Amino acid sequence: MTLSDADRIARRYPPRRRGAWIPVAAVLAIIGIPWMAWAGLHAANPDVTGKVVAFDVVSDTRIDVTVTIQRPDPARAATCTVVTKAVTYDTVGELPFEVAPGTQELTTQVVSVRTFKRATSAELTDCRTA
Repeated sequence: MTLSDADRIARRYPPRRRGAWIPVAAVLAIIGIPWMAWAGLHAANPDVTGKVVAFDVVSDTRIDVTVTIQRPDPARAATCTVVTKAVTYDTVGELPFEVAPGTQELTTQVVSVRTFKRATSAELTDCRTA
């Protein structure tokens, strides 16, 4: 039995159902767009922010890190974490520290981190209200 070219193509490439993805896309959009807006607005206004202003490598086992913390409500205490890394990008020290309640929105603090190997950089990885 010999098939025509049109029949062979139809058997090889059966017709696809078009439009089956539309309900799935609609459900994902109904759920995804409000969640994305909430996540964006929530992350856009954190309770506490901070950054490393400077660091001084004191020795092979200690680094002094100067951080600035900003709190819209300075009466609330905060907890932050400084992580130090070696030249090989290994984490060589980590220190969570407290920022006491105060009256200033911006607070600068020097944190001494003990390391098990010479640190070459420091970063503030986490800040949150206590």
